[in-house]
Amino acid sequence: MESWIGMNPGFFDEWEVKGFLDKNPNALNGFPSDYSVIGSPLEYSFGDNDYVLICITNPETKMLLSQALQGVVRFYTYIDHTAIVSKFVKVGGGSIVAPNCIVSTNVEIKEFVTLNCGTQIGHDCRVGRFSSLMPNVDLGGGVVLGERVFMGTNSTIIPRKTVSDNIVIGAGSIVVRNLSKAGTYFGNPASHLKL
Repeated sequence: MESWIGMNPGFFDEWEVKGFLDKNPNALNGFPSDYSVIGSPLEYSFGDNDYVLICITNPETKMLLSQALQGVVRFYTYIDHTAIVSKFVKVGGGSIVAPNCIVSTNVEIKEFVTLNCGTQIGHDCRVGRFSSLMPNVDLGGGVVLGERVFMGTNSTIIPRKTVSDNIVIGAGSIVVRNLSKAGTYFGNPASHLKL
């Protein structure tokens, strides 16, 4: 699995995009796009020079698909050219750092993490594998996220807090304490929802 340290050039400057892979051939549902659905990810015949970027944000689905494609195709690590990423950042293979993200120094982003548009990661943070941070998430310095964490749009974690594996933090929520029990948290301060 490839890892990138710091920024790599813009994706569209480096690669030719063939199209989308989705088990639903009508996944674009009439939305305009320069690309079409060219097959299912588990049935597509990959070439030797092909790379895949998994753009699914559901942590469990992302994990299962990456496991199914392991050894079948190589995974690309995408860091948008508008993102500001310190040179002292490690980004795991298969991760996405979307436009306008800011990633401070001494940060480790594990494999298959999605940082959606405008997300800010403070210094000394760790983000676990298969986690997805939606637009405008804010992690204070020293935050540690476990694996398969999903953070909704505009959610915030104050500095030096730890969030364990398999936790969902609802949009707009503010985490002010460590979260150790798997499940969904919502509100200000974020509290565990009993669904």
